[in-house]
Amino acid sequence: MKKIYYAWSVLLLFFVLQGVQAQGQRQGRALFMTGKVLEEGTNEGLIGANVIIRSMEDSVLVSTVTGANGEFSIQRPWVREVKLSISFIGYERFEKVLGIRDGLELGTIVLKEDSKVLGEVVVEGQVYVGEVRGDTTSFSASAFKTRENAEAEDLIRKLPGVTIQNGQIQARGENVQKVLVDGREFFGSDPFLALRNLPADVIDRVEILDQQNDQSRLTGFDDGNYSRTINIVLREDRRQGVFGRVYGGYGTDDRYSTGGNINFFKGTRRISVIGLFNNINQQNFASEDLGGVSGGGGGGRGGNNPFGASNDNGIITTNSVGINYSDRLGEKANLTASYFFNNSANNLLRLTNRELILGGGDRQFYEETLLNNSRSNNHRVNARLEYDINERHAIISTPNIRFSRNFNLGDREALNSAADLSPLSGLRSVTDNKNTSYNVSNNLVYRYKFDKRGRTLSTTIFTAFNQRDQLDELIARNTDFIRDIRDTLNQETIGLTEGFNYRATVQFTETLGEKSLLTLSYQVANNKTSADQQTFAMEPEIGIMVLDTALSNVFDNRFVVQRPSAGIRFNAGSWNINASLDYQYAVQDNESLFPTERVFNQSFSNFLPQVNAQYRNREKGNSLRIRYRTSTNEPSVNQLQNVIDNSNPLLLRVGNPDLGQAFTHNVFANYSKINIEKSRTFFVFLFASVTEDFIGSSTTVVRQDTLINGEVPLRPGGQLIQPVNLDGQIRSRLFTTFGSPIKKLKSQFNSNTSVSFNRTPGLINGERNLNDNIDLTQGITLTSNISKDVDFTIGTSGTYTIVNSSLQQNLNNNFYIQNSNIRLYYSPNNGKLYVSNVVNNSLFRGLSEGLDQSVWLWNIEFGYRFLKENRGELRLIIFDLLGQNQAIAREVNDISVTDTFTRVLTRYGLLNFTYNIGNFKAPTRQPAQSPFGGGRPPFTGGRSW
Repeated sequence: MKKIYYAWSVLLLFFVLQGVQAQGQRQGRALFMTGKVLEEGTNEGLIGANVIIRSMEDSVLVSTVTGANGEFSIQRPWVREVKLSISFIGYERFEKVLGIRDGLELGTIVLKEDSKVLGEVVVEGQVYVGEVRGDTTSFSASAFKTRENAEAEDLIRKLPGVTIQNGQIQARGENVQKVLVDGREFFGSDPFLALRNLPADVIDRVEILDQQNDQSRLTGFDDGNYSRTINIVLREDRRQGVFGRVYGGYGTDDRYSTGGNINFFKGTRRISVIGLFNNINQQNFASEDLGGVSGGGGGGRGGNNPFGASNDNGIITTNSVGINYSDRLGEKANLTASYFFNNSANNLLRLTNRELILGGGDRQFYEETLLNNSRSNNHRVNARLEYDINERHAIISTPNIRFSRNFNLGDREALNSAADLSPLSGLRSVTDNKNTSYNVSNNLVYRYKFDKRGRTLSTTIFTAFNQRDQLDELIARNTDFIRDIRDTLNQETIGLTEGFNYRATVQFTETLGEKSLLTLSYQVANNKTSADQQTFAMEPEIGIMVLDTALSNVFDNRFVVQRPSAGIRFNAGSWNINASLDYQYAVQDNESLFPTERVFNQSFSNFLPQVNAQYRNREKGNSLRIRYRTSTNEPSVNQLQNVIDNSNPLLLRVGNPDLGQAFTHNVFANYSKINIEKSRTFFVFLFASVTEDFIGSSTTVVRQDTLINGEVPLRPGGQLIQPVNLDGQIRSRLFTTFGSPIKKLKSQFNSNTSVSFNRTPGLINGERNLNDNIDLTQGITLTSNISKDVDFTIGTSGTYTIVNSSLQQNLNNNFYIQNSNIRLYYSPNNGKLYVSNVVNNSLFRGLSEGLDQSVWLWNIEFGYRFLKENRGELRLIIFDLLGQNQAIAREVNDISVTDTFTRVLTRYGLLNFTYNIGNFKAPTRQPAQSPFGGGRPPFTGGRSW
């Protein structure tokens, strides 16, 4: 019945959209007008002047800002008359009505100084914040003032709807997956490498967009797979030359920090080299590259400060180097490649308090103290080749290689307690873990274009190999306080996991009239993983290690997918609609080879409908995008492998070979509006998902000594966790942001409001529990837009979390976390001397005893700039002036509430010298680009071939 329903729904949608198509309006053509804005008297080009064209027929606005030498290029709608308006603070506004017969070359336009007060100027010289164009929101960098020698990250933090918190960049409510520079990848997909290694003053504008995958961009059909992306567009006068910085510093307690970056830009060739060496918890890369040294268990909210303070979990020493190369090879190929290496070490101390919610009104507590020393070496190679063979043939190849080696030495002390706090069982263990892993993958896209417009044939082939070798040693002493029994455990585990998967897709597109595009595709995928784990335990009687079959296993998993698909795209006036229906047939073969032989087979059949609708109204400056898509998620080999993991003898884990795939319905909605004349922004993001057969957890808490599978002991209060399929998982979030300038304060006001509801099902001792979390978040920021000598940000964000458990509805685990911040930079003498303060406060309420705190973190910096053009900079940095820095976090899941306290870096002083490099040449004359959608620089990866 469900299959028939999906089929009829798509058929009905087809006829409805055909009707909508018939009502589509003819799109107007566009031309480009060019000119140059000069200052009266000096005849020097005015950079950053606002240029606006307004259609006299329908009031449509198109805007840009002048670039190098005051030059600009702006899109002109194909209408009879338009009104050209050019303004710059302190100068009289230039306005002129242009007819259809006026030329596109406007020549030189001279702005006169305005002797009137600013209050009499219509727009008061306000630089226009940005514009919405399709699914892209573009912000003008000149609308956001930053301090001298600021990084790109400082600029990004000021943009409406953008937050950086807990090691994640969010834009309009979604995590940013990558940051591009002029449309090109910069050190692969790591967002932070670009933001922390590019100066803010080279940026012309920042674009926030949903980037489609390569096949969608090649064929023009949106398959719903996208990644939230930030594209940094450089100023035209900063695309030719050498720039960067080098620095070094030493301080108290042998703290040090040295590194730098240098960029060689010449035409289309760009080479960037970066390096970073310090023991003050600073990274210029994403946390995923920390490998095994991140300490784990941070989770929850409040673990990191949202304003960039250096309080990562543990005390981290980092060494990293990287090189990025990008160039156009001849007239037909673009190449981007990068290599990045980092070596990190972490000294971690973490205290954990966990409350387990049991059935029948019962509770249990778990306390843990963990000392962990870890080291990690990571190598990463990324490349991207775009090759237009000729007008018909094109290919894109994106190979990636990752290699890592991790070492962890841990010392754990843990205690299980009953509801009355009487001890049940205890643990003292030492672990020594070593693992080596690599991953090699490539995504190859080929497209053939026929003579008929819109008719294409394309194929995508993705392949990946991965392997992980591990050696784990465990020495543990377990205590049963009820029976007053103690025993020891001495074991060694050798593990090998290998994987190979491929995915091949063939897609054909065909136009149906002027406004429609039909697509047919077929996909075959195969994911094969093998896991071999052998555990040897010390036999006290003979004094040697022997194989423990209860903790050993050899397991093979294969997941094969066949997926035909049909879809249609409509362009109807302001609407762009894509709809498709996939049928997926999947077979899961699991085979246990040791210690017992057993085969587990399952098959799954699903219809996967998808609809994407986008509406754009340029006259009102708004955009709406709605997406509905369905997806499946197969279990991993770790979740399937039926072998016990006793790395923590009080918390055992075991796989479930009978697990099936999960099926999820997702709804996304984005609304964007920018009022160009008032520089106001408003964004709304809505997300909701419901998952059937969600891969959750079944937890068994034992009351007395128990043998798991008849061989592995579990002490009183210990847990056995196994993945199971459960219905009823819900995730939802509503996020809104509003931004507006406050002209009297020369500042920008931003407000972020978020409401989320998450329901996670779980089983505890066989009883079903629904854990509901409701997060209510309100944040406001006020950022200055005065000058490079005065820069401040004042902000606060508070989240109140309501926690409900269906097993114990009378429990009150609600909590509140608020993060507040003041950032102040002031230079009294045109940038020579300056002082910078960053004061953060983290307020915690409703957490475990001793963790309800108000934590202050005050960082202060005194600086002196000297040498030519202030390129030399001497800084005295005092971190954590008050000596209060702490990392506190809370995590809530289906059966427990966990609070953690982690030792972090505290007070130190450091004297640092920085030399800024900047040697730019006059830009090569190229076709001008409109900053707000009149076209993107080369290498955008966003073109439809």
